[in-house]
Amino acid sequence: MPNNLVAEKPVELGRLIQVAYLVVILTAFAWAKELLLPLILAILISFLLAPVVSRLERWRFPRAVAVLSVVAIGFALIGALCSTLSLEGLDLVNSLPKYRDNIDARWAAIQQGPPGPLNLALSNVNALITDLGKVTASRGVQPPEVTKVQIVSGADSVLAIVKNSLTPVAGPIGEFALVVVLVVFMLLERNRLRVRFLRLIGHSRVATTNLAVDEVGSKLSRFLLGQLLVNTGYALLLGLGLFLIGIPNALLWAVLTLILRFLPYVGLWISAFFPLLLSIAISTSWTAPILTLALYGSLEVLTNNFVEPFVLGHSTGMSPLAIIVSALFWTWLWGPIGLLLATPLTACLVVLGRYFPAFNICSVLLAAEPPSSSETQFILLLTENRFSEAKALLQALGGMQLSVGIAEELILPTLRAIENDLYPGTNATKSRIYAQLRELIEEMTVEGSTLLEPALEPSTPKQPGTAIVPFMGEGDEIVGRVIVRLLAAKGIDSDLLSWRTLRAEKVERLKELRTPWILLSAIESRSVLTVGGMASSIKLELPDALVLVGLWSLPTEGAARWVRKIKKSSGSVLYTNIGQAVEGIASRVPPVGDELQARAENTTQAC
Repeated sequence: MPNNLVAEKPVELGRLIQVAYLVVILTAFAWAKELLLPLILAILISFLLAPVVSRLERWRFPRAVAVLSVVAIGFALIGALCSTLSLEGLDLVNSLPKYRDNIDARWAAIQQGPPGPLNLALSNVNALITDLGKVTASRGVQPPEVTKVQIVSGADSVLAIVKNSLTPVAGPIGEFALVVVLVVFMLLERNRLRVRFLRLIGHSRVATTNLAVDEVGSKLSRFLLGQLLVNTGYALLLGLGLFLIGIPNALLWAVLTLILRFLPYVGLWISAFFPLLLSIAISTSWTAPILTLALYGSLEVLTNNFVEPFVLGHSTGMSPLAIIVSALFWTWLWGPIGLLLATPLTACLVVLGRYFPAFNICSVLLAAEPPSSSETQFILLLTENRFSEAKALLQALGGMQLSVGIAEELILPTLRAIENDLYPGTNATKSRIYAQLRELIEEMTVEGSTLLEPALEPSTPKQPGTAIVPFMGEGDEIVGRVIVRLLAAKGIDSDLLSWRTLRAEKVERLKELRTPWILLSAIESRSVLTVGGMASSIKLELPDALVLVGLWSLPTEGAARWVRKIKKSSGSVLYTNIGQAVEGIASRVPPVGDELQARAENTTQAC
């Protein structure tokens, strides 16, 4: 008992320390609100404009010209939207007296409805408004006060007027100018800022941090740009529909909807409330309000079910409940601006939770597809050297049968977590885990597997098959071992090279095998930077071979950019999961039995 108590105390103390860190961070966020909000707004705007700047730079524009032109156009559009809102809002306020008689008639008609709780409530509201008006009018009639005369200099009065006039405006203008300057310098220095951030994290986790930063940047840029395009199309159709219905200031409601749709769930209905209220005020029938409500409802259904899944997909990687909870949290912390920033900030936490253990709780609670408990338990059992329990877990999940599902849902995520330092440990721990994995893979059976017996004479050269080349480490070889067994079940022979073999030795071994199909297996996240170069070098040495690349650590959402880059540089076929690789190889390589039967028929015909 004393030993157990001593062992539990550090765990409890560690949890208390984590809670203390969380409280300190939240307190700092609330205290530094005025400092953090302009900085975060500038970061989000720079993520939105970065793809456009990169495109101009690829078109050989100088970086300064590209950044300044994009920032100028972007903030000019923001200024145009703000000016439109101001002018249209003033025009609406000035035109409201024209609808006063109609509003009074509509209010009287509602009060004269059938008796009931609603009618009684409306009557009480009307009486309360009337009483408040009388009280205000009685207070407004007061005896004139004695006018006090104070002589001041002309210069002092002018300065006071200027100060009182500029004080309410100086704050927002200053923050706006600060955001513009921050965006410009962030876009100009984005590559240097990235390098400095990686140095700040440290050299031990550069690969993981590199991939995490790439995914955060691409995910935020894709989400913000896609949301802007969707909102713009939505606003154009809405403005046209409101104009045809006859709602005044349709441009105002369209621009307001374009901005407020960035707020999750509530933004649209905030913008829809005012046109609905105005449609009731200006019309003598219920046709305009019904058409307005139908317009908003049909556009929302069309956008949510057809447009956004196509344009945005699952770009944030968050569950709907997580979006609502995050909106409540950031609104409580930072007010209305927090509601606007809720989705991008929480999406960053979800991505960080996939790559860093300290943020793992964010990924579990907020991600649309959180890491499975089986994967976490399997890694824990292997780390603690509990081989029999790990084997029992495999028995419970798949009956000790090696399949594509078990490989992708359990074995591959385990290797991915270990190789990308998501569950950091020493090299000895990693070697022990890999030894257990090899033993488990060998003990598992494969459905439909057949022993590939050599049917040819020993002097006859071995038929060309598939060669699987581990790109860098031991984890690459274990994935290759799984693929070898899955291919064997389909009657396809394959050779697996050792991960300890040097690159030059791998090329010589491939020349000896004379294999027409070569698969490069890469599980580490940093492999995406150099695997294309190795594929190109193998292609130069073996021009008749088809080089296939398996990148097992790329997330599905972020794989497109790497796929295009590697395909363009090496001309290789690229796979991101084991199922694709096995089916792709099986569609290209003839089974051993078919090849041997064809050779036997050719030998018989020759005789």
